[in-house]
Amino acid sequence: MPRFKRNIPPFNATSSADIAFILLLFFLLSGSLNSKTGIYRRLLPDTSEAKLKKKTNIEKRNFITFSIREDNTVFMEDEPISLHEIRDIAKNFIANTDNSEGLPEKKEVEIPELGAVSVTPYAVINFEVSRKASYQTYISVLGELSAAYGELRNETANERFNKSFDRLTEAQQTAIREAFPLRISEKELPGKEVADE
Repeated sequence: MPRFKRNIPPFNATSSADIAFILLLFFLLSGSLNSKTGIYRRLLPDTSEAKLKKKTNIEKRNFITFSIREDNTVFMEDEPISLHEIRDIAKNFIANTDNSEGLPEKKEVEIPELGAVSVTPYAVINFEVSRKASYQTYISVLGELSAAYGELRNETANERFNKSFDRLTEAQQTAIREAFPLRISEKELPGKEVADE
């Protein structure tokens, strides 16, 4: 009995490529990119040293310096400290609850939603980092400094509004941010590798 050979028609891949392209477009256009990843920092405007000198003199008591050396040791001023001490030191510096002479000067200001509040408007945290320090140490210290501001804001929210900071209205959050503005000045720690250039 003779066998008949069936010819298999060729597979048309054009429609498969079209479907794959449409699916790719669908996921690219309907998906959202998380824009809140990374570290949010506002860069300071470029100012010359002469312009800075013209500004009012800011007392030494309004500054505190944290630095990371090239061997990843963390210092406050010139004293070595551990990572878990940073948050409490920064909170004490920013708030100056006892109005200590060695900490930032306090000033009474009127803030909408909060009323008359005693704040430290000139408090600035200097953060100096060696170029050879590890990125992990940099992120850890920066995280502790940011957490100090976060805890102060949260404590104030609980005292004033009996809510955590993230549950406040936008106006209330703005008021608390005005009382505790995030002021961290970052710069590169001068070292041998910079001096040689």
